[in-house]
Formats: sequence, C-alpha cells, structure tokens
Amino acid sequence: MKNLSKLTLIRFAIAVVTGLATSTVSSPAQSASATLSGVLVGGTYDYTITLQNTGAFNLNSFWYGWIQFLNDLPSVPTNPGNLLGWANPVSGNSIMWANSTGTALAPGQSGIFTFESTSTPAEMTAGIAGESVAYVGGIDFSQSSPEDSTGIFAPTLVAAPEPSSLALLVAGSFELWVASSKLRAASKLQPAPIRA
Repeated sequence: MKNLSKLTLIRFAIAVVTGLATSTVSSPAQSASATLSGVLVGGTYDYTITLQNTGAFNLNSFWYGWIQFLNDLPSVPTNPGNLLGWANPVSGNSIMWANSTGTALAPGQSGIFTFESTSTPAEMTAGIAGESVAYVGGIDFSQSSPEDSTGIFAPTLVAAPEPSSLALLVAGSFELWVASSKLRAASKLQPAPIRA
C-alpha cells in the first residue's frame, strides 16, 4: 500500500511538471528586430531605427538602449521622434518610446524611430550598446516575458539609404526649370534695342 502511495505521488508530480512545461511552451513569445542607420550632419549623427514586430501581439512601447537595470547607449540621445505618434522621453542613456494616443505596431509591421547622438554608428552598436526591449503594453521593466515583452535584441547597423537616382533626376530637372524661368523673366525686363 505504501508503494502505491509513492507511485501515485510520483505520477502526480510528473503530471504537474508536464503541465507547467506545456503551458510555458504554448505561451506565445513576443519578439522584435530592428535596424539602425546613421548620417553625420555637422558634428551630430541623425539616426533612424526601423523596428519590425516579429511577434504575435501589437507592440505599444519600445525601450531603446535599455536592458534590465542598465541604460546602455554610449551617450545621451537627443531629439527623439517617431512616425507612430508615441511619446519620446529620454531616460538617461536610453529612449522610452511609449504609445498612449498613437498607433500600435501590429504583427508583421514596421515603425520608424529617430534620434540624434554625438556617438558614431560603431559606438552605437559596440558590445551591449543599443540592446533593447519592446512591449505589448506599457513599459514595465520586464524582458522576455511571454505575451508582454520581447527578449533582448539590438538593432543591426545598416548603411544609410542613398538618394535614389530618380530623386536626383527630379531635383536636377526642377533646378534647370527654375534657372530657365529666371532667364526668361530677366530677358523680358531688358529694354528693346532702339532702332534708328
């Protein structure tokens, strides 16, 4: 009888462990990835981050340059912005983009975030610099929490996009049109030659 109780207890423990393991595996993990590009303007770099929601839930916050208890950017960023209408507070050497009245970043979609920094692109991606977490809801200081926050990810450095040939052609054509308009206007203002 005692052996039967031990066997029942062992089976119960196995069932509990299996149930916990199954619930952990079946909880969808939230994930994201990002790219970073920077362009030197004067003595400051203008940075653009493209954040891709690769998870199953909408994202509503993105803490760039933060992992638990550590702001990890090499310098304090300035002039943060985004195209989703999220708030842009700087927190030490990090940026806490958070949605309160803007547009959520849906699964499979990308959002554009911008800021300026005196740090070079190499410095922005060296070591742990730039490691970040994105959130389904508000920023709650978690990371790797299923259905709540992504694991730690760092934006991949990419070359800044070059102006397209078409854009250059259009700009050049516009400049030629403006110059020819000015020449035509100037020729109309000159007095007609006097004939004798």
